[in-house]
Amino acid sequence: MLLRQVENFFPNLDRILPEIKKVQMYNQEAHQAKFKTGATWPGYRSTHLSHENIFLYEFVNNLLYQHKLLEPGTWEIHSYVHLRLDVDKDEDWIHKDMQDDLAALIYLSETNFDSGTYLYDENEKLINNIVAVKNRAVIYSAKYNHMGYGHFGININDGRLTINCFIKNHGYKKG
Repeated sequence: MLLRQVENFFPNLDRILPEIKKVQMYNQEAHQAKFKTGATWPGYRSTHLSHENIFLYEFVNNLLYQHKLLEPGTWEIHSYVHLRLDVDKDEDWIHKDMQDDLAALIYLSETNFDSGTYLYDENEKLINNIVAVKNRAVIYSAKYNHMGYGHFGININDGRLTINCFIKNHGYKKG
């Protein structure tokens, strides 16, 4: 299993954050109806970033490689902006992203030591607590049981804002 972390993922996050906040997000019901998906989550989520803001999507992907969170390969990366608010705090659950190989999170909100992501073993025993530190990126095996916790705020300006990446490896690409 894998877990990697890097601080200061985005150079000049404060200049990029207003662009991230412009990305349209939908609650689960509206997202499912508009995009014909069955995905479930608490809060609000964008459609795939490659459809919303191709420059942001490519920038995130390049930074994943630059920070060595991903090794060279043929990766399929689906990235979304995700907002979770205080009203969503009891709506999360332990799960795996079984259709993917890796999952990544980039925390965009102000640091909140009462928020983050828990990783669990197969018996749902807590094995890691990833604290929501502003501009921290983590990547981990999507096969870990995990759950977001400590959602907060009332809007995009003070809620738990992240970029979530779901990543599939289609084989190593030699250089």
